[in-house]
Amino acid sequence: MNDRIPAGYTYGYPGQMGGTMHIKRYLVLGIILCLALSYFYLGTTDETKSKVKQKAENLLPTGTLSSPEDINLRSDNGSDYVFTYKDEDFYADYWTDHWIIYNSYRITNSSDIVTICKALSEEHPIHGRDMESYRTPQDMAFEWDQHNLAYQELPEDNAWREHAKDVDLDPEDQGRTFKEIYEDRTGRQIDLDDIFDENGQIKDKVKQKLKEKLKEKLGK
Repeated sequence: MNDRIPAGYTYGYPGQMGGTMHIKRYLVLGIILCLALSYFYLGTTDETKSKVKQKAENLLPTGTLSSPEDINLRSDNGSDYVFTYKDEDFYADYWTDHWIIYNSYRITNSSDIVTICKALSEEHPIHGRDMESYRTPQDMAFEWDQHNLAYQELPEDNAWREHAKDVDLDPEDQGRTFKEIYEDRTGRQIDLDDIFDENGQIKDKVKQKLKEKLKEKLGK
């Protein structure tokens, strides 16, 4: 389409990371569950409700963007776009029902990703899988987040890693995990041996990575 698309570029998906993504989300959900249980065990006074609500809000990453206009999305031709995030310009291309954001792995704040996706969908909405509805900023951000996880976790020599650095948003992959995408594209099941040991326990090196990513998300 233009010179920003690498030679030989094909749209692939690093499906091996689906399991890691779900484990990470389970950790966050576990923390929220503990907060919910504390709500019931500590009582239902207004003070308790306020404390639990505050703790839950603290788990969510705080974004730097307050509105879609903050990224100054711009284009001369309605196809080749530029937007600015944290004083850095990012490039994006649009064609019918398809956005691709180059070097999207450099943007990791989940709240800001939703805001950026809102700007993109307001400029050019893309259809959902049923080709009747339209994708929401939240489910576009969900797909973006999975690309980021794959890029962060895959080794540099993994063939899938290059495809994860630029998120491409289209109708086909709405709401799908990388596990589902990978198995659909390759016809093979994902091998989780890199995540679990022979006893079915999460490997220590994976636990450490999950802790680091969780701290990064929570701004700790």
